Amino acid sequence: MITDIKKLFNLSNKVALVTGGASGLGKGIAEGFAQYDAKVAVVDLNKEATEKTVKGINDMGGQAFGLTCDVSKVEDVWGVVAQVIDKFGKIDILLNSAGLAKRSKAEEMTDEMWNTVIDVNLKGAFFFCRAVGKKMIERGKGGRIINISSIAGVVGVKTGNVNYAASKGGLIAMTRCLAIEWAQHNILVNTIAPSHTRTPLIEKLIKEKPEIERHFLNNIPLGRLGNVVDIVGPAIFLASEAASFVSGHTLLVDGGHTAR
Repeated sequence: MITDIKKLFNLSNKVALVTGGASGLGKGIAEGFAQYDAKVAVVDLNKEATEKTVKGINDMGGQAFGLTCDVSKVEDVWGVVAQVIDKFGKIDILLNSAGLAKRSKAEEMTDEMWNTVIDVNLKGAFFFCRAVGKKMIERGKGGRIINISSIAGVVGVKTGNVNYAASKGGLIAMTRCLAIEWAQHNILVNTIAPSHTRTPLIEKLIKEKPEIERHFLNNIPLGRLGNVVDIVGPAIFLASEAASFVSGHTLLVDGGHTAR
């Protein structure tokens, strides 16, 4: 019997790789992992922002280093995974948060808009799942993989992002398949699906179209947008021993959005 429940959430001696880790949800989760004593590899396309995030984690007493990567390029992904293992010796936790949006009415969406979003949000996540999953299997110690999806992958939306919704729905389906395939290796694979959260991506959209904030709020019974910190706790839970019997699950962190 466990006598100290707090130990369930301890990530000490764990190594976490976080994509999209230089801003938004990825940054918040990377910082959260570090506060729970994990060593963190911050992976992002933006080199300057990555270095700033790494410095912030190290300045607060954590242990992190940064790598730049285009997640849609498979050779970049394999290279990053190799560098993280070379530095830390292993990867226990993978969190896929890298993503982008290119909005348009479906009938006006270009091939480039569709392909770019799918390449980063879905293919990029798969590339990292495959590369890290392979290393976890070889090591034989299990692991945790967490994919950041979206409420747009669960319910229909009409805000001009059918490509984004398709990519996020694909992440949920991919998560379920990987959870079943890799259960024999004790690799737990889960998804977090937030509702509209105040990330730089959403803040930029609201600045461009202020009226869209009211549309978002109308769908959230709690009456507010999510904050990055609202997603950090669920990520720490899924990465920790507290979630040792949770796999193939989509955790909706949505302020009641899907309860309607």
